[in-house]
Amino acid sequence: MGRRYCDLCGEGGSSGIESVSGEVSMRIPPLQRIDISTFFVAIAAFLTLAGAAKAADLLDVRLGVTSRDATRIVIDLSDAPDYTISGDDHGAGRISIDLNGVKGAPATQKGAGHVASFSVEPVGSDATRITFDFAKTAKIKEQFIIPPSAGVKKHRLVVDLATADKAAFVASLPSRYEDLTEVLKAVTAPTQVAAAEEPKPKPAPAPAKEELPIIVIDAGHGGADPGATGVGGVKEKAVTLAAAKKLAEILNAKGRYRIVMTRADDTRLDVYERSRLAREAGAQLFISLHADAFHDESVRGGSIYTVSEEGRARSAQTAEELGDHDAFSLNLNEFSPEVSSILFDKAQAYTENNSSRFAEILVRNLKGVTPLINNTHRKGNLFVLLAPDVPAALFELAYMSNEEDVANLTSAAWRERTMTAVATAIDDYFDSLKNTRHASN
Repeated sequence: MGRRYCDLCGEGGSSGIESVSGEVSMRIPPLQRIDISTFFVAIAAFLTLAGAAKAADLLDVRLGVTSRDATRIVIDLSDAPDYTISGDDHGAGRISIDLNGVKGAPATQKGAGHVASFSVEPVGSDATRITFDFAKTAKIKEQFIIPPSAGVKKHRLVVDLATADKAAFVASLPSRYEDLTEVLKAVTAPTQVAAAEEPKPKPAPAPAKEELPIIVIDAGHGGADPGATGVGGVKEKAVTLAAAKKLAEILNAKGRYRIVMTRADDTRLDVYERSRLAREAGAQLFISLHADAFHDESVRGGSIYTVSEEGRARSAQTAEELGDHDAFSLNLNEFSPEVSSILFDKAQAYTENNSSRFAEILVRNLKGVTPLINNTHRKGNLFVLLAPDVPAALFELAYMSNEEDVANLTSAAWRERTMTAVATAIDDYFDSLKNTRHASN
């Protein structure tokens, strides 16, 4: 950021792409305290049993270089695969595809395109893992299964890779387990029932209505805090509120979401209050709107911030100091300190992963709609991004110090066009979550 947001981070923001990690969703209710060793042994055993699938043969692994910036992985199988994809940012990055119920002969092969090499190895007695080490960093652009067709009897699992940076790569990794609720219920349930007790039949629950995702829109600054003052005396607090109202209007018209605004008028809110509102609302996405400023008036364009590693550490330290380890409606203080720390870290990692996922989608939708600075997706140690259980992004709309940017910020046509792109990005983000869940099932 050109200027340091003391009101957002206290110690100033940081920039530059940083790697993120973590794949586990934490939407789980409070449960009884359990021993950490029993917890992980039981989870491992449960997930092994839960992943069982009917046997299939691994027929072939093929790589196709479709262009300089695109590589296709094709895995041929005798039956429809039950698979999960994971990865990490070791070296240029790598992904692992676990095929449940599949046995493949151990092997290591040279790669092509983005893949330097890949290896096949057994996992337990009834699964196979194929690990692809990257020669150059790429993100998972798409994954899908091609069923047998006329003349082709095999099933094909296809993963398309496209050149990207580390943040985009990690953001593209699907969550392996969407929800640990059932896992935790299974490993903490009583193992025996007294002989005199017979389970009573329970009435069938009424079909649950799908709840609309809650989105919190945060108009930066307000009231006695005007933010930056731009060319012609334009106040940041005014342009962010106008943009926030337009975004809320567009999203409400879609009927897909419940919209909560941190402020709908010229009111000043503390940064802690903004984050608290999002968490108490149970938000599935938090987007904060701001406008930047810089001493060089020629600098212009928007940028997107998600939480940095320093921000994650700061959030964890604050939670430790306050004794507030709530995450995804779970009071982690109900667990031992070791388990509480691990679960809090997993919650942060999952949230950070989805924050980066949204940021990448948002950048893609904004290109060609409004000017953007180079290295558009950045990282920051900002208060409004620190919630461990709400995916969040801060959108710097433009530069208050640039005359052309201020003309955009005060234009109703620009506001309509840009907030429509943001709304489309939000649609794409939630659609991508649904697609990831379907691919993981």
